[in-house]
Amino acid sequence: MPTITLYVPDQEPYALDISGLEQVTVGRAEENSIVIDHGSLSGSHAVITNNNRGNYQVNDLGSTNGTFLNGEPVTEAIVETGSQISFGEVLAVLDLEDGANAEAAGAEEAAADSGAGDGGAYTSGISADIAESSTKPADFKNLSPIEKVVKKDTLGMVAMLVGVVAIIAAIAVIGLAFTMKAA
Repeated sequence: MPTITLYVPDQEPYALDISGLEQVTVGRAEENSIVIDHGSLSGSHAVITNNNRGNYQVNDLGSTNGTFLNGEPVTEAIVETGSQISFGEVLAVLDLEDGANAEAAGAEEAAADSGAGDGGAYTSGISADIAESSTKPADFKNLSPIEKVVKKDTLGMVAMLVGVVAIIAAIAVIGLAFTMKAA
């Protein structure tokens, strides 16, 4: 049965059964299939899709901190057993086969590489339930190197527009006065 093991920093790793699901959404928002309350995830971070031919695909949904497959940034990519997907600072390892061999081999290495959890393989038996709600955590960290665009002050923009129109009107009046004086 296909499972996804999640390694959230400062938490015990946990595995979720994704068999029979056509699509699994990941993020902080409550409408996601997998809700992870961590500051590095966007509200709707990524989606993992089963194309019903035995292949799974991960798509980034325009997240702030990106989605990485085996350390490489991706917007969409085919996922295989043992693939390490990073949603911000949260690591996930996919086991698409029936059995724990791939998980035990890949998960221990993945957790050790990422520093997530306690560095061991998934052994706690913790299972997660779909959350009822999620909000942006107080400790949300925007890791994007691109600054957020700040919206302009509407009143200031109107005042500037009125000023520009007044200057154009003054120039027109001066031009008209010179034209009348010359005639």
